Amino acid sequence: MPDIEKKNLAFECHFVGKWADISEEEFTQALADKDLTETVLAHGAQYGKEKEELFRQADIFIFPTYYHNEAFPLVNLEAMQHALPVISTNEGAIPDIIDDGITGYIVAKRDYQALAVRIEILINNPALRKKMGESGKKKFEKLYSLDVFEKMMCEILNNV
Repeated sequence: MPDIEKKNLAFECHFVGKWADISEEEFTQALADKDLTETVLAHGAQYGKEKEELFRQADIFIFPTYYHNEAFPLVNLEAMQHALPVISTNEGAIPDIIDDGITGYIVAKRDYQALAVRIEILINNPALRKKMGESGKKKFEKLYSLDVFEKMMCEILNNV
């Protein structure tokens, strides 16, 4: 399996979200065991300005969910709104949101090798990151913005 740290690729990973499957203490211990405390940071749940700042500082957004009830994760749309390439899994409507190879990458659930390969590709290709991020932002603006939502909702209500 590719090991990004052993390939001497410069990276910093920020985990954001509520603690659910693992406790903060277990996560911190796992980082220490793998000597990743300098490159992997956990922020817990973030909202408002703090979350916006994390999106602004990011180069890549990764949402490797395998939760079987993941229907339409808005966090991928938020990343696209911030012009970030998104790497996510083939769960729920995610393949309808992310255009594989265009706005980011879709990997199979729990396929850590494929995930690592896609991360490495984007780390090594800033121009590709930018292109995918811009494509994602355009798709967000065309299909998922509040203005588009309101327009479509009005059309539906007018037709009823």
